[in-house]
Amino acid sequence: MLLAWTTLGLVAALQQAVTYTMRGALRQEWIWVAMQVPRWLLWVPFTPLIFAATRRFPLAHPRLRRSLLVHLGLATLTIVLVEGTYAQLSLVVERLAGSVVAPGRPPALVLTAISVLTRLVSGVVTYAAVVGVASALDSQRRLRHREAHAARLEADLARAQVQAIKMQVQPHFLFNTLHAINVLIVEDPAAATRMVTLLGDLLRQTLSRATVERVPLRSELELLTLYLDIQQVRFRDRLQVVFDVPEATLSALVPDLVLQPLAENAIKHGVGMQTEGGTVRVMARRDGDTLVLEVVDTGLGPVGDVPPPERVGLSTVRARLERLYGADQALTLLPAPGGGCLARIALPFQEA
Repeated sequence: MLLAWTTLGLVAALQQAVTYTMRGALRQEWIWVAMQVPRWLLWVPFTPLIFAATRRFPLAHPRLRRSLLVHLGLATLTIVLVEGTYAQLSLVVERLAGSVVAPGRPPALVLTAISVLTRLVSGVVTYAAVVGVASALDSQRRLRHREAHAARLEADLARAQVQAIKMQVQPHFLFNTLHAINVLIVEDPAAATRMVTLLGDLLRQTLSRATVERVPLRSELELLTLYLDIQQVRFRDRLQVVFDVPEATLSALVPDLVLQPLAENAIKHGVGMQTEGGTVRVMARRDGDTLVLEVVDTGLGPVGDVPPPERVGLSTVRARLERLYGADQALTLLPAPGGGCLARIALPFQEA
């Protein structure tokens, strides 16, 4: 603010200097050239008041008339104080400089009134310019506030949608597990008891992360291990689980519960469809700025070029990835090199 008014004062002083130079009177009148700077600096203490009045009484409907009256009164008061102060300051400088007073010159009060009246129009223009700057800055501030508010609302909506999609996965595997427990109660009560214990641990961890969007891969693998332990109780020797996850990838952020639906799909439609069972391999690697997660089974895999159907688990995973990463992610189902199905997720590598 001070810099802006000082700049205006220097511009006014330069204009005055050019005028006096053209008249050949710059040497005699240089002090009045220098006085242009304090003349504009007198507006400094009034600027915050004008800014506050602009915010309180904006020049907009529906109270435009009242705002105009308020600003007209404030502009008049500001111009009287600024120009009156400058007139008195000029008289003091004139006496200090020892200038000769012309005979018959009006008294100081009259000179002050004349100075105010002659500068009334330019003062109104100056006041209007300050109001314009204040209105523009206030408009930008309100726009930034609305944009920030809209961004927060959009983020909250996206978060709620991700959580809603995530909730669809939890009942899905819960019902499947309860069905398996129901079968084991008759066939193998001890195994059913162990499965109930593991399911309790799994649900405890799942519920504690109900509102979490992303977790370190290490934490995701801990939850996946609980789920696979339950499945190994169910399938016994028919299910083998292999993890191939480098230490460097364990701190990467991944969507919570993103691997469990892939493992469930591999067991249900891969290993579970074969009498002799099979293996589920969970792998992770970093490829530049991309984290690649893969779940491979040794089942029959896709037939020909026809992609396998996406059921609730895979469709919810795809929807969550799209919500969290937009176009910077991919979920693909491919035939595994040695037979079976390969589910691959690619997403940005981000450290927890």
